[in-house]
Amino acid sequence: MRLPFVASALIATAVALASSVAHATMYKCTSPDGTVAFQAAPCPGAAKQENADVRLTAGGTTAAGRVQIAQDVQLRAVADREETQRRDRCRSYREAIDRQSEQLTSGSESAKQKAAREVANQERKAQQDRC
Repeated sequence: MRLPFVASALIATAVALASSVAHATMYKCTSPDGTVAFQAAPCPGAAKQENADVRLTAGGTTAAGRVQIAQDVQLRAVADREETQRRDRCRSYREAIDRQSEQLTSGSESAKQKAAREVANQERKAQQDRC
């Protein structure tokens, strides 16, 4: 007679634990221009898609918990977008340095001086941007 009571207690405990943690499938969508969005639906067309595993605790099901999750997702998206923009700037600096370095080997003396100044300027910007 004791066995059904123990089994029902175990089942009740399992249900309580399972209801306190839930999983939500989120998609991290990166558009071709580098914009990052986190959303519940799959990414449209040309956007790069990654699955982002989100765990919701019992607190996550309240309005305050959902707001906190939304803020965290938004902060992560902003950080990803800023990093993408920094990488784009670094690529731009490298391309400008390469173009100007070619000018250092040919052309007039004034063109070489101008190219040297531009290379130094781009290298300074790259250093400031931690490229």
